[in-house]
Amino acid sequence: MNVKFHLLSVFRELFIPHHRSLEFRAKIFAAMICAKKNISDSDFEDIKDIANEIYPNDMKRIGVLTQTVKEYVNKVKVLNFLNLDNLLQDIDDELKNIKRYAKKIDFAHLRRLMLDSSEEDALIQQRVYEYFLEEVKRYS
Repeated sequence: MNVKFHLLSVFRELFIPHHRSLEFRAKIFAAMICAKKNISDSDFEDIKDIANEIYPNDMKRIGVLTQTVKEYVNKVKVLNFLNLDNLLQDIDDELKNIKRYAKKIDFAHLRRLMLDSSEEDALIQQRVYEYFLEEVKRYS
Protein backbone atom coordinates (compact mmCIF):
# COMPACT_ATOMS: atom_id res chain seq x y z
CA MET A 1 0.00 0.00 0.00
CA ASN A 2 2.92 2.34 0.67
CA VAL A 3 3.94 2.00 -3.00
CA LYS A 4 0.48 3.21 -4.05
CA PHE A 5 0.83 6.39 -1.99
CA HIS A 6 4.32 6.97 -3.35
CA LEU A 7 3.12 6.62 -6.95
CA LEU A 8 0.22 9.00 -6.34
CA SER A 9 2.63 11.50 -4.81
CA VAL A 10 4.95 11.25 -7.82
CA PHE A 11 1.96 11.74 -10.14
CA ARG A 12 0.96 14.90 -8.29
CA GLU A 13 4.53 16.16 -8.40
CA LEU A 14 4.72 15.71 -12.16
CA PHE A 15 1.30 16.94 -13.23
CA ILE A 16 0.11 19.45 -10.63
CA PRO A 17 1.88 22.81 -10.39
CA HIS A 18 2.55 23.86 -6.80
CA HIS A 19 1.64 20.37 -5.60
CA ARG A 20 3.41 20.89 -2.26
CA SER A 21 1.06 23.73 -1.39
CA LEU A 22 -1.92 21.57 -2.30
CA GLU A 23 -0.51 18.69 -0.26
CA PHE A 24 -0.06 21.01 2.73
CA ARG A 25 -3.70 22.08 2.53
CA ALA A 26 -4.71 18.44 2.31
CA LYS A 27 -2.83 17.69 5.53
CA ILE A 28 -4.56 20.57 7.31
CA PHE A 29 -8.02 19.38 6.27
CA ALA A 30 -7.15 15.74 6.97
CA ALA A 31 -6.04 16.64 10.50
CA MET A 32 -9.39 18.28 11.17
CA ILE A 33 -11.27 15.26 9.83
CA CYS A 34 -9.04 12.74 11.62
CA ALA A 35 -9.85 14.44 14.92
CA LYS A 36 -13.34 12.96 14.56
CA LYS A 37 -14.26 9.46 15.70
CA ASN A 38 -16.95 9.04 13.06
CA ILE A 39 -16.08 10.28 9.61
CA SER A 40 -18.88 10.51 7.07
CA ASP A 41 -19.17 11.10 3.35
CA SER A 42 -20.49 14.58 4.12
CA ASP A 43 -17.05 15.47 5.51
CA PHE A 44 -15.55 14.83 2.09
CA GLU A 45 -18.39 16.70 0.39
CA ASP A 46 -17.46 19.66 2.61
CA ILE A 47 -13.83 19.27 1.48
CA LYS A 48 -14.93 19.29 -2.15
CA ASP A 49 -16.98 22.47 -1.56
CA ILE A 50 -14.03 24.13 0.17
CA ALA A 51 -11.70 23.01 -2.64
CA ASN A 52 -14.08 24.61 -5.14
CA GLU A 53 -13.75 27.90 -3.24
CA ILE A 54 -9.96 27.66 -3.15
CA TYR A 55 -9.60 26.59 -6.79
CA PRO A 56 -12.69 27.92 -8.62
CA ASN A 57 -13.23 26.32 -12.03
CA ASP A 58 -10.15 24.08 -11.69
CA MET A 59 -11.71 20.63 -11.55
CA LYS A 60 -8.32 18.92 -11.66
CA ARG A 61 -7.07 20.66 -8.50
CA ILE A 62 -10.43 20.22 -6.77
CA GLY A 63 -10.31 16.49 -7.45
CA VAL A 64 -6.68 16.14 -6.45
CA LEU A 65 -7.14 18.07 -3.20
CA THR A 66 -10.20 16.00 -2.28
CA GLN A 67 -8.43 12.74 -3.13
CA THR A 68 -5.29 13.73 -1.24
CA VAL A 69 -7.33 14.51 1.88
CA LYS A 70 -8.96 11.08 1.57
CA GLU A 71 -5.52 9.47 1.27
CA TYR A 72 -4.24 11.15 4.42
CA VAL A 73 -7.39 10.26 6.35
CA ASN A 74 -7.01 6.68 5.13
CA LYS A 75 -3.36 6.62 6.25
CA VAL A 76 -4.40 7.71 9.75
CA LYS A 77 -7.74 5.99 10.30
CA VAL A 78 -7.50 2.77 8.30
CA LEU A 79 -3.91 1.87 7.55
CA ASN A 80 -2.34 3.30 10.71
CA PHE A 81 0.67 4.58 8.72
CA LEU A 82 0.28 7.85 10.63
CA ASN A 83 -1.56 9.10 13.66
CA LEU A 84 -2.98 12.55 14.29
CA ASP A 85 0.07 13.60 16.31
CA ASN A 86 2.42 12.59 13.47
CA LEU A 87 0.31 14.51 10.99
CA LEU A 88 0.33 17.62 13.19
CA GLN A 89 4.10 17.33 13.64
CA ASP A 90 4.53 17.07 9.88
CA ILE A 91 2.41 20.21 9.44
CA ASP A 92 4.52 21.98 12.07
CA ASP A 93 7.74 21.00 10.28
CA GLU A 94 6.42 22.32 6.98
CA LEU A 95 5.33 25.60 8.58
CA LYS A 96 8.74 25.94 10.20
CA ASN A 97 10.51 25.43 6.87
CA ILE A 98 8.07 27.27 4.59
CA LYS A 99 6.57 30.09 6.62
CA ARG A 100 4.35 31.34 3.79
CA TYR A 101 2.26 28.19 4.23
CA ALA A 102 0.76 29.83 7.32
CA LYS A 103 -1.25 31.96 4.88
CA LYS A 104 -2.73 28.79 3.39
CA ILE A 105 -4.65 28.03 6.58
CA ASP A 106 -8.14 29.49 6.26
CA PHE A 107 -9.83 29.25 9.64
CA ALA A 108 -13.30 29.80 8.18
CA HIS A 109 -12.81 26.60 6.18
CA LEU A 110 -11.67 24.74 9.28
CA ARG A 111 -14.70 25.95 11.25
CA ARG A 112 -16.97 24.59 8.51
CA LEU A 113 -15.49 21.15 9.06
CA MET A 114 -16.59 21.33 12.70
CA LEU A 115 -20.24 22.24 12.07
CA ASP A 116 -21.77 18.77 11.86
CA SER A 117 -19.54 17.17 14.48
CA SER A 118 -20.73 15.56 17.67
CA GLU A 119 -19.89 17.35 20.89
CA GLU A 120 -17.02 14.97 21.63
CA ASP A 121 -15.59 15.26 18.10
CA ALA A 122 -15.97 19.04 18.12
CA LEU A 123 -13.93 19.23 21.33
CA ILE A 124 -11.00 17.38 19.76
CA GLN A 125 -11.36 19.37 16.54
CA GLN A 126 -11.33 22.56 18.61
CA ARG A 127 -7.97 21.53 20.06
CA VAL A 128 -6.56 20.93 16.58
CA TYR A 129 -8.01 24.29 15.47
CA GLU A 130 -6.35 26.05 18.43
CA TYR A 131 -3.09 24.28 17.63
CA PHE A 132 -3.25 25.73 14.10
CA LEU A 133 -4.00 29.18 15.51
CA GLU A 134 -0.85 29.00 17.63
CA GLU A 135 1.21 27.71 14.73
CA VAL A 136 0.08 30.56 12.49
CA LYS A 137 0.93 33.08 15.21
CA ARG A 138 4.35 31.50 15.66
CA TYR A 139 5.30 31.36 11.98
CA SER A 140 3.59 34.45 10.56
